[in-house]
Amino acid sequence: MTSLTFYGGVGEVGGNKILLESAKAKIWLDFGMSFTQFGKYFDEFLQPRKCKGIGDFIEMGLLPDLKGLYREDYLEKIKIKPDKTAFDGVLLNHSHADHCAYVHFIRKDIPIYCSEESHLIMKALEDTSSTGWLDFLNLKEAFKFKPQKKDPTKYTKIQGEEAEVPRRFEIFTKKKFAIKDIEVTVCPTCHSVAGSTAFLIKTPDAKIVYTGDIRFHGYKGELTTQFVEAARDFKPDILLCEGTRVDNQSGNSEEDVLLKANKLVASCKNLVLVNFPIRDTDRLKTFYDVAVQNNRKLVVSLKQAYLLKLLEGKVDVPSINDKNIRFFVPYKVWGCFKDSRFPENIQYADYDYWEREFIDHKNAVMAEDIRKNEKEYLMRLDAFELKHLVDIKPSEGSIFIKSVCEPFNEEMFLDHERIDNWLKHFKLFPAAQVHSSGHANGFEIAKMI
Repeated sequence: MTSLTFYGGVGEVGGNKILLESAKAKIWLDFGMSFTQFGKYFDEFLQPRKCKGIGDFIEMGLLPDLKGLYREDYLEKIKIKPDKTAFDGVLLNHSHADHCAYVHFIRKDIPIYCSEESHLIMKALEDTSSTGWLDFLNLKEAFKFKPQKKDPTKYTKIQGEEAEVPRRFEIFTKKKFAIKDIEVTVCPTCHSVAGSTAFLIKTPDAKIVYTGDIRFHGYKGELTTQFVEAARDFKPDILLCEGTRVDNQSGNSEEDVLLKANKLVASCKNLVLVNFPIRDTDRLKTFYDVAVQNNRKLVVSLKQAYLLKLLEGKVDVPSINDKNIRFFVPYKVWGCFKDSRFPENIQYADYDYWEREFIDHKNAVMAEDIRKNEKEYLMRLDAFELKHLVDIKPSEGSIFIKSVCEPFNEEMFLDHERIDNWLKHFKLFPAAQVHSSGHANGFEIAKMI
């Protein structure tokens, strides 16, 4: 008898963790982080303890207390004997944290099924992030040690590449495949991140459609329409549908963002700054087009440069060698890059291995370059990068465009206020709001159903 158990994603935005069980198989539809539940107990400065493995997460209701699901190193650390694998896989809708983040905790022998784009985006997250909770492609075994070579009576921690164990990924290469007695049909869809996929799922006694996060108004909205037509022909017994914006009956399209942003940039005489989601390649393409149409260069962060490199040829994004793209090289740690008073190796020591390919690239720029030629640039700058305004010092007449969703919880309102304080200080307030959601509105959802 087919069953569905919801461990997250109901009555909240994201946090999807849906267990589908058939007679022979147990698979997850996403395994994401619930921002709502996490925010009840933790924040930037009060984090779960790595030394307790999954302990803090289960205690505070962030992870379900299930056997045969979690990585052995975390269980052994808190004196729990690992059981045999009890699950047959995870189907990932896309690579946003609220759908994929808690893959970090899953055993390495449970396969993760996803699109190639989602796989590459998770690689970028894993490679470029400094947080310790992003073991996606490679499970970095924790709490392991070995005898020292010089003195075997003493021990050293196993870290870095030596601790890495590849996780089992199954990249979608066929439209249809089977997990034991469950048949899965993959349907590419449109969302605010590349590689999103909905699923038509057939068990021996039920047909289930899982939309994941979808929209009809992006550059590839026709993919979502094609999925809906396939779902209709599938004649499902159960429809699992997102409802993030079910109370909203309207909204901008990505083309609307392009038109409105174009007008704002055309009227600006100095620097244009914009905040848009770091992995939203549709939005990046929009502001790339806006920059080109206004004879400007789009300046992205080093993390975005790394993502562009991975996605080139897979997604419609500009090349890292594009003449209209620039990478912003920030001052870090000692802040002595390009400072002749310091030896070259000391200058480079501020940057991680993945960053060094970009900081000497012909398209690299620093704060001084932007300050001297403000009219030439349209620069992405998010809330974590506002400190660089101190170095850039935008001239009067510069503008800031917010191309992200409006705040919808207390923590976001506090962040919003802090951002506005920075904008007021540098005379960039008020910011223009130009955004298009990654989610279908209520009218579109009703029509789809």
